[in-house]
Amino acid sequence: MTFSRLCVVLGFAALMVAPGVRGQALLDSLTSNLNIEGLETTYDPETGLATANGDVRISYTDVEIRCGTASYNATTGEVIARDNVVIWKAGTTYRGDNIIYNANSGELSGDAVRSAMPMDMGNFFYETTKFETETKLIQKVEGEDTYFTTHDVQNPNFRLRARKLTIYPGNRIVMRNVTVLAGNTPVFYFPYISQPLEDEVGYRFTPGFQSRWGAFLLAQYGVIHGDHTLAKYRLDLRSARGVGVGADFLSLRHKENRNNFGNLKLYYLKDSDPDKNRTGVARGPVGEDRYRINFQHRIYLPGPEKSTWYLDFDINKVSDAHFYEDFYFNDFRETPEPENQISLVHNNPAYLATLMARFQANDFYTVGTKLPELAIDWTRRQLWHTGIYHQGTFSAGILKDELGDEQERDFAGLITEGRGGVLSADSTRRYQDILGLGTGSVLGAGDIARGVDLFSAQLEGAGFARVHTYQELLYPKTLFGWLNVVPRVGGGVTHYSDIDGASPELSSETKTLFHAGLDVSFKVTKTWSDYYKPEWGLDGLRHVLQPYLNYSYLDASQATGFRGVDRLSPTTRPRSIDVPLYTAVDDLQSWNIARIGMRNLLQTKRDYTSTKNGTFYSATSEGPQTYTWAGLNTYVDVFLKDPEFDRNFSNLYNELFFRPVPWVNFWMDWQMPLESGEGSFTELNQGVTFMPGRNMQLTLGHQYVSDSPYFADSSLVFSRIYARLTDNWGFSMNHIFEMDDGTMEFQSYSVSRDLSSWVASVGAMVRDNRNGLSDYGILFSLTLKDFPQLSMPLDIDPNPSGRGGNQ
Repeated sequence: MTFSRLCVVLGFAALMVAPGVRGQALLDSLTSNLNIEGLETTYDPETGLATANGDVRISYTDVEIRCGTASYNATTGEVIARDNVVIWKAGTTYRGDNIIYNANSGELSGDAVRSAMPMDMGNFFYETTKFETETKLIQKVEGEDTYFTTHDVQNPNFRLRARKLTIYPGNRIVMRNVTVLAGNTPVFYFPYISQPLEDEVGYRFTPGFQSRWGAFLLAQYGVIHGDHTLAKYRLDLRSARGVGVGADFLSLRHKENRNNFGNLKLYYLKDSDPDKNRTGVARGPVGEDRYRINFQHRIYLPGPEKSTWYLDFDINKVSDAHFYEDFYFNDFRETPEPENQISLVHNNPAYLATLMARFQANDFYTVGTKLPELAIDWTRRQLWHTGIYHQGTFSAGILKDELGDEQERDFAGLITEGRGGVLSADSTRRYQDILGLGTGSVLGAGDIARGVDLFSAQLEGAGFARVHTYQELLYPKTLFGWLNVVPRVGGGVTHYSDIDGASPELSSETKTLFHAGLDVSFKVTKTWSDYYKPEWGLDGLRHVLQPYLNYSYLDASQATGFRGVDRLSPTTRPRSIDVPLYTAVDDLQSWNIARIGMRNLLQTKRDYTSTKNGTFYSATSEGPQTYTWAGLNTYVDVFLKDPEFDRNFSNLYNELFFRPVPWVNFWMDWQMPLESGEGSFTELNQGVTFMPGRNMQLTLGHQYVSDSPYFADSSLVFSRIYARLTDNWGFSMNHIFEMDDGTMEFQSYSVSRDLSSWVASVGAMVRDNRNGLSDYGILFSLTLKDFPQLSMPLDIDPNPSGRGGNQ
């Protein structure tokens, strides 16, 4: 029986003019859901077998099949398609010469099947000699002797061949006995690869040359263990340093924050040249066994679900003080001296309670240990309905200053100078500080002898048991409908007992705290609603002027010759004058300060749907939003009592930002002295990132500091430039230049070439560490754009874009 593109269901009806019960059931099952069209169709009512030939089209629920010939068995539900088969199912296309689809179970199977699987980074394409899915939901796809690639061309420039392949759509791919082919040439072999579809793991390699390492090849292989752990195994070859091995285990249960809670990092290197030093700074002897052990993990209690109780581990053990500096540059930049602590935390809307143990696991780092400390921080909340708010803190613990090797050498040098009776300028200031004397004080023989005793005591390590509490009340009010006033008053006490590392006669100390403050501010606005300049992102303009005053008085007397553990760190920024925010509890000293400032803001509307004059912003359903286009905050501290220096005024601080459009971001922080004397200095930090054209991005910046009591004079210029030369070629370079002594501290250059599915890059860097020492390196990169990922970082220098932050 021959029909021209006639539905086979019509043929069934003609054959079944006197239908029986069985025939009627088959007809109903076919006509209700499954439809077959072909140039020639036949049906056998005895066997329930239907066939179609010539431009066959089959549709059934979410499945579409096109092929040269097909047969359907109504009893088993199997559709056998042959000759140039194309199947569309659940958004995925399958091609092959012989594919079987079961309409009842939804399973697919076949030989020489080709398909594509969507991933977050794009599609990958595969061809397998034996193909089989598990259910109609396609929760698992299995294949044998499979080739796959991400290069979407007829003859891809790379392929992977796996003897066995299992795909869990939306989750991961598991491959066994894998060979990587460049064209038809085998390049690598892996016995097992497990690749998550949403993560960039797989095999990575970094070849190059670095003056600290010699010629090197850094290799990393990522694999998934079960459904809970991402493992990255490392094998590093350095011609000047030896072979290093390591493994990083990252928890997939804490994917949103796994860098802090849920990782174990292990690394070991038997260093063939541990004394090699390219930094220009002298260092002590270093052993040949170099290693790191980093463990960060969070356990919710009682678990496993997220709760208000949890236990945090932050353990970092390294072989020596220079390990990160020599082998993990970025870690050294971010955390040069990692701490070790274990914390039990209870998070409540009214407070945060922490029981913490901080200990010294690396004796070359100075650590303020807490074994243990209980701390409770109360959030600001209203007391009943009085309008009065409360906030405060309480802590109790046993603290000790465990000195590192360098700190011990520092104190020993100060003691030696004091006993010799001749002090350098820096040592004189250190003696004045520990004795509680002003910087202009003249040190007599008795003063120096007492200073030697104090430094000798501190060489043993300062320590004490401490109980600290501070509670504060606030009463925010709005007067006259426009004036915001927040008076605050607080009090507290800090008690020290069993004091070590101080004057022999000082065994206990109690410091009382009394604080009174006042915040006053108001706003004045001026609006130009019709001002419109789309090229600068302006749709209306509003100027907000906010003068403010923050007055703070603190009475906190403290004995001299006492070395705390929670101390201030050197910085160019002004100290907080809000006692609850002051974490350096042991350095709380009496002050009387008025911080006076003026905040200017320029705001506009961003409706994110405007297309006036071709301008378009990303869509949102919330309508017009207020956007801060630019701002300037100017303020100064007026000292009635200066806790650090003998000043009447602080520097004049200015903080400016300007971000009118997405392709321009400018910022500037500067401070200038209003009087001469110690503590008065000049600082200017500024930078801009912009895109002058669609193919170029530039970052330019400058950091300047002069006469700082904590930092050496510096005038540092840095730049970062990336240019897309053509569709296939790109160029980038970085520079850091110290104008104070005319030194080009850092420079790097790299060129990249797009090779379809690959990107090839070559780069070079030089870093001048002064003292006649320099770092230099040449690096090569071959990066696969999509899965499986092979890549390398061209920047292996710790700081390619300035010193960062404000000193």
